[in-house]
Amino acid sequence: MKRPDDSSAASAAQRLRALRAVPLLSSLSLGNIETLAYLAHERSAASGEVLFRQGDPGDTLLIVLTGELWASIFGPDGREQILRRLRAGDVVGEIALIDGRPRSADVHAVTRSRLLVLERRAVLDEVARDPAFALALLRLLCERLRATSAALEAMLFHDSGTRLAAVLLSLSGGREGAHVDLTQSELGEIAGAARETVNKKLREWEKAGLIALSPGRVVVKALSRLAALLPDDAARNAF
Repeated sequence: MKRPDDSSAASAAQRLRALRAVPLLSSLSLGNIETLAYLAHERSAASGEVLFRQGDPGDTLLIVLTGELWASIFGPDGREQILRRLRAGDVVGEIALIDGRPRSADVHAVTRSRLLVLERRAVLDEVARDPAFALALLRLLCERLRATSAALEAMLFHDSGTRLAAVLLSLSGGREGAHVDLTQSELGEIAGAARETVNKKLREWEKAGLIALSPGRVVVKALSRLAALLPDDAARNAF
C-alpha cells in the first residue's frame, strides 16, 4: 500500500496522537489507530471553504484537528438548517467509508481548520486485508448509530426543554465551556420550539448556573447537569 504524501516519522506520530484523542475512536485498539494514522493524510481548509455538498460522492472521512466546521442542510425555501457543529476531535463522514453513498448534508469550514482525511479506497483495502480491523470499524459504526438513535429519540419524543437540552449538548460537542453561537429563534427552529419557550428555558437554566447567555451565544457551564435533563443514560451518552 502506498503511504500518504506526508508520511515522515514526525507527521505519522502527529497523526497518531491526534487520532488517539478522538472520542469516537476510543474503542479501537492502539494497533487499529496506528493503521488509521498510517492511512490518513492532513489538509487545511480556509474559512468559508465548502468541503463537500449534499449529494457529493461519499469517499472520505474527515477528522477535525483544529478549527470549526458546520454540517447543514437546506430546505426547499433555501433556508439553512444547522445539523451539527464540529470542533477538534469530531468526525464526519464515517458511514461513507463503508457504503460510499452520496453525502446527506453540506459541510463547510467556519474558521480556518486543519483536518485529517481518510480515503474510502485505502480503508477498504485495509478492511479486505485485515478482518480484525474490519470488525473494529463495524463496532465503531454501531456505536455511532446507537448514539444517533438515542439522540433522535430525545429530539422526537420528549418535551421542548429536553429537545433544547439535546440541541445544546449536540451543538456544543458535549464540551463544558463550549459555546453555541445561534440566536434563540435559530435554536427554536432546530429544537422545534417557539422562541418564547426557548427564551424562558434558557433564562431558567442561566439562573440555575447551567449556562451563560450573551446576544447570539449560549455557553455550556455545567455539562453534566445539562445532560441530566435528558431522559436516560442512553440518550445522555449520545453526546
